[in-house]
Amino acid sequence: AIFCIMYLVIVYFLTSQPMDVMRFSMFLGACLMISFVAQSVGLVVGAAMNVQNGVFLAPVMSVPFLLFSGFFVSFDSIPVYLRWITYLSYIRYGFEGTALATYAFDRPKLACFMPYCHFKDPKTTLEELDMLDADFTLDILALILIFVVLRVAAYMFLRWKLKSAR
Repeated sequence: AIFCIMYLVIVYFLTSQPMDVMRFSMFLGACLMISFVAQSVGLVVGAAMNVQNGVFLAPVMSVPFLLFSGFFVSFDSIPVYLRWITYLSYIRYGFEGTALATYAFDRPKLACFMPYCHFKDPKTTLEELDMLDADFTLDILALILIFVVLRVAAYMFLRWKLKSAR
């Protein structure tokens, strides 16, 4: 968590984000939850599999979460019969949370020195990302739920392995 905080402090200020304590806290909280959930995924993989299988399967298992996060493919482009997968992706909730912390909540227009700037209005960015109706609180709650479920799963896998080792 310390390195995550150090990195985020540097990134937030170097990218000229608004000096707003609430916005920074939301961004930091979302990013910390992403790192905790990602760590939990690693704990589940480490507890459930041996090293050889875990090294191979962990990246393979993370690809669907990344594909259905809304980062590469917008939610409207995903077929209806596959949209349910987006609700399982912790990367989706993290991406939404950081985007909302950055561009929502009445952020003023961005500085632009060109004659035309398509993304000068932060709402345009959220519209392009299909996040106008997204809810920051829901994103954080989903990340907390996924975190708890994964930690319990890691505990159960460890317990099962210890029982079977006896």
